[in-house]
Amino acid sequence: MNTLRFLIALGVILCLVVSPVIALIPANTAQAQPADSAWPMFGQNPQRTGRSPYSGPEVPKLKWSFTVGGVVWSSTAIGADGTIYVGSDDNNLYAINPDGSLKWSVTTGFWVVSSPAIGADGTIYVASCDSNLYAINPDGSLKWSFTIGIMATSSPAIGADGTIYVGSTHNNLYAINPDGSLKWSFTTGDVVQSSPAIGADGTIYVGSQDNNLYAIDPDGSQKWSFTTGFWVESYPAIGADGTIYVGSLDNNLYAINPDGTQKWSFTTGDDVWSSPAIGAKGTIYVGSDDTKLYAINPDGTQKWSFTTGYYVESSPAIGADGTIYVGSNDNNLYAFTEEEEEEPSDEGCFIATAAYGTPMAEEIEILREFRDEYLLTNRLGQALVDLYYRVSPPIAEFITEHAALKPIVRAGLVPAVAMSAVAVNTTLVEKIARIGLLALVSVALATWAKSRRGRDPEYT
Repeated sequence: MNTLRFLIALGVILCLVVSPVIALIPANTAQAQPADSAWPMFGQNPQRTGRSPYSGPEVPKLKWSFTVGGVVWSSTAIGADGTIYVGSDDNNLYAINPDGSLKWSVTTGFWVVSSPAIGADGTIYVASCDSNLYAINPDGSLKWSFTIGIMATSSPAIGADGTIYVGSTHNNLYAINPDGSLKWSFTTGDVVQSSPAIGADGTIYVGSQDNNLYAIDPDGSQKWSFTTGFWVESYPAIGADGTIYVGSLDNNLYAINPDGTQKWSFTTGDDVWSSPAIGAKGTIYVGSDDTKLYAINPDGTQKWSFTTGYYVESSPAIGADGTIYVGSNDNNLYAFTEEEEEEPSDEGCFIATAAYGTPMAEEIEILREFRDEYLLTNRLGQALVDLYYRVSPPIAEFITEHAALKPIVRAGLVPAVAMSAVAVNTTLVEKIARIGLLALVSVALATWAKSRRGRDPEYT
């Protein structure tokens, strides 16, 4: 019985390692500056690219949810110590510990739809629909407030010199000094609910409901304006390769090439108000009014989705540990982390996961069962597993980076999956019978091939 187990195990391991090798043969081819944190403001950075240096979960599970007294339209910001800040239409700004417990809350006079921005000293800046921009100390005490106009929803941005920029219903873009005094204001023709973005040269870009996008110099003078067909309140995200991602009320998330041509579109079940966040590996995270948070691969295919209780109009944020934070209109802030395997030893089948594109594939579950029953139960099997885990990660990474190899590797894995299925789903007598049958078929094929070669004409 031990000999039989060893032969089956050796066959599976060889198939796992050899299948990608076969596929590879033809493939030789100032104080208030932004906080140094994973997500210090809406859009992750002053340029509002939505791009994170960290990767979100490949397979998500709910880490925790935090219930507030109203809708969570606000997007989260993350402090240097991991504290999560988010507003709600219950009039509060919340500070939440990384474990999902309440740190403190601050009550304003009306809804907090604006997304917070965090300075290097920990000061939190957020607008409230009660007409004020608030500066709040890390302990939750008020530092100062500045009147910017009732129903203010613009999310502040922090410049390199510490200036705080925020739009207002007074038709202005305000530039405010770190001490709460006015630096300058720029007047447009209508309400400025858009959240300003800051270019590398300090230029401030902001949209207005007068149908214009404005470029403003750091001294408050107009650089240029561009007229569109309607209000300018859109917040696209920009990938590392220059791809622009933006949601639409036609239910789609669009990926647009830098030259303005469409790369792809991903259809959700309802409006996409949420602005995308982009992980380090290029995965795009975005909410939809169909109640879901989506994770979308760079090629436009769905990686996963998670259903909340109502619209997801908040924009996701990515923490340093890969946790995804997003609000929902069901009055909850959600935190999603990586799904953990049931056992610490369950490191996964790297090559098969790369080939099938997900660790949840049925074939991979069969391989896991085989590993647990036949390999991890004896020293020789454990040694084979250890060897496989050492040599397979770089092969799996290469397969992941070359999508054309995946169907070839999947085909090469068929014998390993078949042998594993036989091993874990049959009795001993059935195992012996099926292995004997496979052996007979192999001998018959070899004999037939040899006879064919004998009949073929020779060429010189």
